[in-house]
Formats: sequence, C-alpha cells, structure tokens
Amino acid sequence: MPTTVWTVQRSVRTGIMCVALLALAHAAHAMPMFARKYQTSCQTCHIVFPKLNAFGEAFRLRGYRMPGETEEMIKQPPVPLGAPAYKKLWPQAVWPGEISSNVPLAVNVKLADVNTSTVNEDGTVTSIRNDLQFPQEVNIFGAGTLGEHVSYFSEVTFAENPDGSASVELEHARFDFDSPFGPEDLFHFRFGKFAPNVADGFQEMWISTDAPIDSIFNYNPIGLNGGTALGADALAPNPISLPARIRGIEGYGIIHHRALWVAGLANGVTAVPADTTGRFDGNNAKDVYARFDYKIGGMGLDGDTGGQPIPDKNWRDNSLRLGVFTYRGDASGIPYAVTTDVGTKANIEDAHFLRAGFYASVFYQDLNVFAGYLHGSDTLNTTDAVTGALIRAIEPTYHAWFTQADYLIFPWLQASGRYEAVTPADPSVQSLRIGTFNVSALVRANVKAMLEYQRDLRQGDNHSLNALLRFAF
Repeated sequence: MPTTVWTVQRSVRTGIMCVALLALAHAAHAMPMFARKYQTSCQTCHIVFPKLNAFGEAFRLRGYRMPGETEEMIKQPPVPLGAPAYKKLWPQAVWPGEISSNVPLAVNVKLADVNTSTVNEDGTVTSIRNDLQFPQEVNIFGAGTLGEHVSYFSEVTFAENPDGSASVELEHARFDFDSPFGPEDLFHFRFGKFAPNVADGFQEMWISTDAPIDSIFNYNPIGLNGGTALGADALAPNPISLPARIRGIEGYGIIHHRALWVAGLANGVTAVPADTTGRFDGNNAKDVYARFDYKIGGMGLDGDTGGQPIPDKNWRDNSLRLGVFTYRGDASGIPYAVTTDVGTKANIEDAHFLRAGFYASVFYQDLNVFAGYLHGSDTLNTTDAVTGALIRAIEPTYHAWFTQADYLIFPWLQASGRYEAVTPADPSVQSLRIGTFNVSALVRANVKAMLEYQRDLRQGDNHSLNALLRFAF
C-alpha cells in the first residue's frame, strides 16, 4: 500500500465567515474575504482551521450567510446592480443583483518538509529525508454571495513537480441557489464541480489532519477477485470508492433546525484518456447519492440556539450527530486493462457499484470523536481483451471504517488521532490498517503549523513523519 505522504490538503472549506485570513487546509475553505466582509475573527467559525465549529458549519450550509444575518452585520456592503424597486417591476425590468465591493479572492500557500519510508513491490524500501517542498501547493479561492439567494465557490490549485514543471487543477467551481423558495434553509441547490455533502463532516476538506481518510475515499475496487488495496486515484480511468468531488447537481436542506437531507445526481467514472468524444462522463449513465442526518443537542444545523447565548468557548457544542448515506453508480462500458493469472490480456468493467454507510460525531467539551463506516459492493465483469468473451463475473464486497478524535488543548493547539481500516474485496488479501497522529498549532490566526505521523500498521516500513506550514491572505 502506498504511504500517504504530505500531499495536498485540499483546502476548500466552505466559506466560513470566520475563515478570515485562514489558509484553507484540505478541508477548509478559510476565506479571508468573509473575515473582511463581516470584520470578524477566524475563530468565529473555526476551531483550528480547517475544522469548523457548529457556527461555522451553519454558515457553510446556509450559503456563506450568518444565522440570523442582518444588514448591520455586514461591514463591507456589496455593490448593488440595480435598484431594489426593480424587483417589483419584474418581468418588465431586469431583476437586480449585487457583487462584492472588493475582489473576492484568497490565496493559500503550503510549505512542507516531507519524510517518508515506503516498501516497494520488490521488497526494497525507498526513503525520503527532509525533502523541502517549498512551496508544495498554492491555492487561489473565490467565494461569496450574489444577492440574497445565490452564492458561489471556486478553487484553482497550482503544484510544482520535481522537474520544475507545474500542474494546475480546477478543484471546485460551483454556484448555489440558497432558499430560493419555501421555508428558510429547507431547500438549497448547487451545480458545478464540488465536494458533495454526502461526505459532510469527514470529507478531506473538513478534517484537521493533512492526510485524507484514504480508507473511505481512495480504495481501489478493481481486480480479478475484487479490490486489493488503496490507490484508486492512481488508476485510469478512476474508480470511485466514495467521490471526494463530483460534477453534478445537488439539493440539500435543513428540517426544523436539526435534520439534514441531501440528494444528488453526478457524472460517474471518468472516460479513459484515449476517449475522443470530448465528454467528461465515461458513459451515458449518471450516479445518484443521498444522505440524512439528525443532530441532538448543541447548536442547530442552521445556527439556531433556541434563544440561548453562544458560549464564550464557541468550539464547545455538546451534541450527538448521526447520519446515513448511500452512493450508487454505473461504470458499464468503461474498461480497466488487467492481466489474468495465466497471462491473458483482459478488461474489467465495474458495471454497477453501491456504497452505503453511516456517520456519527460526538462533541463533549474540548473533545470531538467522529467515525464512519462504508460498505461497498461491485459487479465486476472480466472479458477477454481480444475476443470480448466473458471470462468471469463476480460481485465482490468490501468494508472500510475509521474513527478520529480531536482534542483542543488550548484555543490555538489541537491534537488529533485516527485509526482506519479496510477489509478488501479479494479474500486472499490482508486487511489494511492505518494510524495517523497530528498536532496542529495556530502560530497566528492565518498561519498554521502541523506535525503529522502516519503509519501502515500492517507494513511497519510504510510510514511518514512530516511538517507543514500554511498561511493565507
């Protein structure tokens, strides 16, 4: 299993107003433009960024709007694109809009000192010592609101390769329609490329560790006898464990302050590189997903406090949140090239796949413990690469789960530990066990230092000890 190194922490934490000057770590969209807009501290919405507190989660789900927001809260008013009276004249007049009064951009820079040890397939060990990746990644974010019911978020990531070349990826680009009708926060709609709320709370952009939860998002289900290991993101086309980002349409909303519903439609497995059709989806089928959560205690998912004041230590949200989720896709007609045990060239199609699981999160004082379980099932058809004849059809299943604890030692210092495991679909393959420990410190409100150790608990020579510095402006 390849060791997860000090790679990108996809910074995309949805805009928490408090995101103020914070860099966005992989799960966070800490956006300085929101700090400027509301003249507030990053800690209004973050615990130790990118981790959101309950208020920040409500700000994110409400389309980058404060719970109970009034005009007095906005310290940098937007620029109106027409008189409000035009609304009454519609459709005989253009409906007025608004844009930010300043450039809605933020920059996040990540510097890393990488130290890893990896066992190769031939049994040799490759070690990297103090590889100074200065910088490792630069992210440019744009986020904000366009009037009362529209918001947006985008992210472009730049990374320098060892040969001096640079890679560029558009990681997020979406528009949201927030409460366009019905009760407040009951209906939100978004479309574009984004991190789906099916993984709310444990997606890479919302956790404190630099290493994502690979057991959930990076398991490779493709193999003659089912999946064997992590590394789905290294394959072409890319099989889906649970997607970290999608191109699609999603609806979600909050019911009576406490319940969250999510439903979405998305492109599935990407087309193979040789595809000349110009399409993003690998076939004509679409994937669907859904989620339902309920929160007991603490602040409501929309920021409702029931009339009670927010505690001074606003990271404390004594509560229990429980959720179930599912993702179903169709990758039929998209071949993965393999070689059979007797050396025959073959193709595998993941005709149908289903991912289902549950999520739980407990906040108590300065401690947050959260966990997730995922059950995956696939329909794999193996055919001869030359004749197209069916060689084998199987329906393998796999299981993955994790649990993580974050403890806030001081308001600027947090320790995190995670254990994750995968039982592969191929019964002849040993299960995977990974341990991660992280210490994160806010040197300044917008500067974060991290020390993280990750180890393959079944293959002890696979491990990493890395240091990272992030800052945003």
